[in-house]
Amino acid sequence: MVRFATSTLLLIGVILGNAFPVLAQDVEQRATVLHLNQTAERSVTRDLLRVELRVDETGADPSTVQAAINRRMAAALDRAHQAQGIRVETGFYNVGQERPTAGSAPWHGSQSVILTGKDTDTLLKLAGTLQSDGLSISSLHYEVSPETRDAAQAELTAKALDALDRRAAAIAAHLHLAVLRYRDLRVGNAEAEGRPVPRLGTMAAAAPVAEPGEATVRVTVEAELLLAGSRP
Repeated sequence: MVRFATSTLLLIGVILGNAFPVLAQDVEQRATVLHLNQTAERSVTRDLLRVELRVDETGADPSTVQAAINRRMAAALDRAHQAQGIRVETGFYNVGQERPTAGSAPWHGSQSVILTGKDTDTLLKLAGTLQSDGLSISSLHYEVSPETRDAAQAELTAKALDALDRRAAAIAAHLHLAVLRYRDLRVGNAEAEGRPVPRLGTMAAAAPVAEPGEATVRVTVEAELLLAGSRP
């Protein structure tokens, strides 16, 4: 008798164990799918300055133009590398023949150098010195540095997820349901808004003037949730 009871209990346990996944699957199939997205944002000061300057040369033949560009750019790079904490890189290099006006067409060439750094006083002073050497500023703007953006990312991700949780729970309660689980979750990377138009002075003998301003950093999360429960 005890043996029969034990076997019966084992059989019931197997049946119930097999039934639970089926019941859970049935609940999920009948669940309401909720699609949500939530954004968290905050303002940060743009802390990385980027200045692009260029060397321009015109001559009767390409070799003369190229030689002049190379000489002036080498001098500019040598001066730029003497500044501490400034990242220096060269940009575009272009030499081409202009449209003829009278006689042979002149050749024109240019090359850019890009200066980036957080020490804005040093960088602006260097840009002014290079201007006095004959270089022209093509662009000047502040950006949000990767370090500042990444520091904001962790905080904003947690803030967006908490807000999404609260919103999902409120919607579920309004529908007399409960949040069963997250079915899908997508978390975006922190993004800063577009670059501002700088306030720039380009007097050859003085450093340019620029103000960083602020940028808004955002993180957006998207989710699919399953809502289940009995309606009254």
